[in-house]
Amino acid sequence: MKHKLYLIMRSTLFSLALIISGGLFAQTAELSPYQKKTMNTERFARPVNTGVNHTLLILGSAWEVSPELGDEIAVYDSKDNMVASVAWVPEQEGMAKGEAFRIVLFDKSEDKMTDVKVNRWERGDNIFIKDGVSVVGAVETTSVVTQAMELFQNVPNPVMDNTSISFYLPEDANVRLTVSNTLGQEIMTLSDSSFTKGMHTVDMDATSLSTGVYFYKLEANKTSLTKQLTLVK
Repeated sequence: MKHKLYLIMRSTLFSLALIISGGLFAQTAELSPYQKKTMNTERFARPVNTGVNHTLLILGSAWEVSPELGDEIAVYDSKDNMVASVAWVPEQEGMAKGEAFRIVLFDKSEDKMTDVKVNRWERGDNIFIKDGVSVVGAVETTSVVTQAMELFQNVPNPVMDNTSISFYLPEDANVRLTVSNTLGQEIMTLSDSSFTKGMHTVDMDATSLSTGVYFYKLEANKTSLTKQLTLVK
């Protein structure tokens, strides 16, 4: 089973808690105003809490230079899929069991992504464990990450009626976003228009589709990315 990694900002020490969650169905819960702010990301897609948690805590004192308001932090799995993200609000996304994760910082003012190297773990490490807790004691930003086109997992998934698909463009491009069935037949075009560089979200109305597995594909600048969604009625 795949699991998800989620992030929550909290505490007056500006610590960063990353909640690694897993499961097939998203849980519904009322979010606090603070949590809603942390989910308001521009560079990364928003996470969905699905339960089965692993917590990664980055202490405020771990940073040599603390992120600034508007910066974002994300976690990627070993296959370079973004599995979780939060907006840095200094007021206070699947992974397999045993899989390693890495941390990435997006500097909004410089439009730059860098890998975050953990120099010291206070507890645990970067390996996913069901209901585990990892605490980062010291970090440093290292190599710059080349920003490429990204297609994020649709939210929510599984889908009952409607869902949203987010993607990131490293430059302006004409985007074609389509949905196909398991036979490879294209059954829906969600977008075929120009988009500017950055994060974008397109809504999908799935009320006319039958229960089953579908694939959505993003095509832009001679590059294509595909992900799978599940529809349940």
